[in-house]
Amino acid sequence: MTEAAIRLSGIHKSFGAHHVLRGIDLQARNGEVISIIGGSGSGKSTLLRCVPLLEQPDSGQIAVGDDSISLGEPGQRLTGRDRQAMRRLRSQLGFVFQNFNLWPHMTALQNVMELPLHVQKRPRAECREEAEALLERVGLTARRDAWPSQLSGGQQQRVAIARALAVRPRALLFDEPTSALDPELVGEVLTVIRALAEEGRTMVLVTHEMGFARHVSHRAIYLHDGRIEEEGPPEQVFDNPLSERCRRFVSHHLSRN
Repeated sequence: MTEAAIRLSGIHKSFGAHHVLRGIDLQARNGEVISIIGGSGSGKSTLLRCVPLLEQPDSGQIAVGDDSISLGEPGQRLTGRDRQAMRRLRSQLGFVFQNFNLWPHMTALQNVMELPLHVQKRPRAECREEAEALLERVGLTARRDAWPSQLSGGQQQRVAIARALAVRPRALLFDEPTSALDPELVGEVLTVIRALAEEGRTMVLVTHEMGFARHVSHRAIYLHDGRIEEEGPPEQVFDNPLSERCRRFVSHHLSRN
């Protein structure tokens, strides 16, 4: 785990007068699982969405593998070259959203096939075969022809994970993947994520599942007020944090998990 899959340098992001991210530097090495924790409003989801430029930072640099993009001034417009770099960068990432974001007019199988088929322009037979294998992997072979509205929240999120895997990403990004689920459905999604971690997948995970994050992560990051306040191996961040604020946050949330 020496080569960096994702590198963020000096990331700043504001919404109006609210400075959400205040100079974030972060690297995720190949095969590393990073959990980002922190209170509501700390900037966790905004940070994650900046990696594939779903939110455009005001300044800083983002690199995924050999592709990078730099932003210098707030409001700077992306050039044609920047947009090409952004597309290459995004193509290496799989993003799993908080609220599933499946296409409602497509079956589970079609949802998983869509990006490889129409964005990556891979052969239909290949896309279908791989999509079926991915749905089997997340335990949903029998539901491959179901519409999203016919699936439980946990099933929808597992389809979303299969869809993210279908683009053969360098890294997977998870934005609170269990927060929209009923408590009894959380376990089935965490089981899939745990299996991906055990395979050596590179993953950055924003989560409130403290116990899960402590056991699945190679490194944990505590974000507060748009800054990294604590960073280190999970046994440090969860069991012996240097920051008193992080200590209170972790203690409170572990007692609830």
